[in-house]
Amino acid sequence: MSALAVEQIITNASVLLSIASLLIIVCQPASKEQKLAMTYTLFSIITCLGYGGIIYSNGSEELLVFATKLKYGGALCVSITFLLLLFYIYKEVPKWFTFIFAACIAFFLMLIFSFDATSEFRLSDFRSWMHFMSRWLFKGYYPEVSDGVPFLRKINAWGHTFFVLFTIGYSLGFLGVLIHVLVKKYPVDRVNFILLYIILTIPAYFYLFEKIFIKVSGYESLPVVPVGFDISNALFVYLIVYRKFCDVNVLATPVVFDAVNVPAVVLDRKKNITNINSMAQSIFPTLNKELIGRSAELYLFAEYEGLMSSLLMDEAYCNSEESYIYGSGKVFRPHINVIKSGKLLQGYVIWLDDVTLLHEYRQQLEQEVEEKTSKLQENVDKMRAMRDQMVLGFSSIAEHHDLSSKGHIRRTANYTEAIARELLEEGKFKTEIDPTFVEIMGQVAPLHDIGKTYIDRGLLDKAEKLTPEERSVMEMHTVMGAQFIETTMKQNVDPLYAKMAYDVALSHHEWWNGEGYPNKISGEQIPLCARIMAVADVYDALVTKRPYKKVYTSQTAYEMIHAQSGIQFDPRIVEAFERCRDQIEIIRQHVDDTNS
Repeated sequence: MSALAVEQIITNASVLLSIASLLIIVCQPASKEQKLAMTYTLFSIITCLGYGGIIYSNGSEELLVFATKLKYGGALCVSITFLLLLFYIYKEVPKWFTFIFAACIAFFLMLIFSFDATSEFRLSDFRSWMHFMSRWLFKGYYPEVSDGVPFLRKINAWGHTFFVLFTIGYSLGFLGVLIHVLVKKYPVDRVNFILLYIILTIPAYFYLFEKIFIKVSGYESLPVVPVGFDISNALFVYLIVYRKFCDVNVLATPVVFDAVNVPAVVLDRKKNITNINSMAQSIFPTLNKELIGRSAELYLFAEYEGLMSSLLMDEAYCNSEESYIYGSGKVFRPHINVIKSGKLLQGYVIWLDDVTLLHEYRQQLEQEVEEKTSKLQENVDKMRAMRDQMVLGFSSIAEHHDLSSKGHIRRTANYTEAIARELLEEGKFKTEIDPTFVEIMGQVAPLHDIGKTYIDRGLLDKAEKLTPEERSVMEMHTVMGAQFIETTMKQNVDPLYAKMAYDVALSHHEWWNGEGYPNKISGEQIPLCARIMAVADVYDALVTKRPYKKVYTSQTAYEMIHAQSGIQFDPRIVEAFERCRDQIEIIRQHVDDTNS
């Protein structure tokens, strides 16, 4: 393979990798990190295009000159990332430093883009200034070909020397920033920052190596810098995709941890201390950075013998008085969060909640708390009774407004409670269904059609098929019912009760496959209470007389609902509905349209 082919492969790979990196970065959430990465990759593309232009110039002096300008200009502008890094790390950067740095960039850009100027210098003509500066970077240049590879032979001038010194200077400055951040323990991800340093300085070091190689060998076309960009861009993809460099949530974690007003300690999976936030260090003098890397069970709150071992073995121990920790005149109770990645244990976070007042007044307030609790429970019971009466009142209004559904509200309330209890006994939906859920399910079910009070009664009683416009109006009863509940239950109602009532009213006509209304949500996006309501609502509509349909037998209704399992209904709800069929039949027979 010829030298030209090798260099074409290298430069092509550099351009493609730079473009791929830019596309990946553009897709990340907007942040300072994204701007920093975009700036670097954009100028890396320009630099690599310059190297590629030289390789594909076929010895054309005009193309060689233009490509050389891109190469030097892009490489120079990569140094802008150093300035952006300073703003990223430090709250303030001296204005004089920013001005000098920007002035150097502007000066070198003028040298780069003027080295081929040919017009005579005139003070009144700014463009002629380019001629005045044309020999500051290179004293001269001419095209040359070596081993089939074209390049521009340049005779360096004093400006080029300063250009190299500038590159060395910002590379060393970057190294100084890295050391300062690591020594001062800035709240940044150390691994990410070290990788960032390597990424942003590799091209600069490769450029310096290229200059040494050219000085020694006299061969100017070796694409060393593109190789550096290949390595940098590959590392950048790793930093962004795997290290989540542009993910603001990940990057904010150490900052938030250190700024939080709760003492906290982080342990790794081996229960060694990895971080102690500022609040913990200020309250507990024994907690300092010297403990980092040591065993928590041996060194963390060592004066409380066996405390850490007990906490890490038994989370319930956190609730006992034996777990209390004293510091700076305050009492703290620890609790532990386990950190996992999937099923893999990553470590622990120990939070210390200030329970001083609770601890000091606990015994004195026990009697008072008991009395207040009794009164509060009494008030809660009264409020619940008022709430239940209010719900029944609303339900009666809806029932009298829609005469076709007489008895429907009470039957469906009983159906939903029976289905929910069946699911509870089966142990399904363990995180959602408990005895409270079952109780509330039966209480909020009567409100599922409250929105029909806003629909014209003539439309509700219409025997003929609804027109598309009428269907749209009818479907709005879900939205209007939810809005009504949201308005009437803003205050003095249990949040779970209010939410379930809202969800039932809004989503009981949503389908499991997403073809329902009003929001066309599907699967488990539909609230569980609404999925239960949907089965009960349809069953009762099938087995009772309506103006627009005949009455189906209970067996036919069960068959029709079974056929819609996985389409209109959650299959697990249908299974529970079928298992409690005996209860459903008893409810249907005893709560009919006459004795409802």
